[in-house]
Amino acid sequence: MRYRFIISLIIIGLLSPLTVCSSADAEPWEFVIAPYGLLPNISGDASLGRIDGVDVDLSAGDVLDSLELGFMLQAEARHESGFGLIANYAFMKLGQNAEGPLGFTHFDADIFQGALEGFGTYRFDLNESTLDLYGGIRWWDINLDINATTPLGSRSYNRDEDWVDPVVGLRWIPRIAPAWRAIVQGDVGGFDLASTFSWAAQLGAMWDASETCSVVFMYRLLSVDYSTGTRGTPSLFEYDTITQGPLLGLVFRL
Repeated sequence: MRYRFIISLIIIGLLSPLTVCSSADAEPWEFVIAPYGLLPNISGDASLGRIDGVDVDLSAGDVLDSLELGFMLQAEARHESGFGLIANYAFMKLGQNAEGPLGFTHFDADIFQGALEGFGTYRFDLNESTLDLYGGIRWWDINLDINATTPLGSRSYNRDEDWVDPVVGLRWIPRIAPAWRAIVQGDVGGFDLASTFSWAAQLGAMWDASETCSVVFMYRLLSVDYSTGTRGTPSLFEYDTITQGPLLGLVFRL
């Protein structure tokens, strides 16, 4: 848990001075800071110990109603050679009620979902577009705190799991008008090395308000299928979900 607090402080420190767009001179390095907001819905299921197949089905309205804390930021650094780095951190802490199979079990669940991405990139400058190849890691941090009421009584369960997935992906940004660019991005990861499989996809557009500031409109999907432990024992943990929704962000080029 202390890592979440430390990372959040670092991100807030990076973001705090960015209140206006400013001019930038040509330099060997270009830096990008992009705070964004995602209005997500989460669907899938989770298993914890002997609690099997808890339905995780949160609409965007449910997320807004149950959101207790959240933060999202992407930072990039790119050298004129084409090589660069991307870091992205997003987390949500939610409180939610859920029903088990056939409605015989009631759950009060607190869910923390965080993902920290670190990628190395290489950019190809094409005719009126750019193509970024990237690869690296996505660190998942999931905490489930479940109070279950069943015909046999009540029980409480807590599990804090984190794992690191290898990830490879592509991002294509073609110019579609003088002040507009499209964004098409996708990656895959896990490969049964940590999670069984994970993937992410984004599609949207970017409006260049100036040379140093842009507004991004996208739809984002992020999926993971992870399991560990033995079914029917307290060691079991499964998390198979898709988080998706519209995204609005600001891009500051320094």
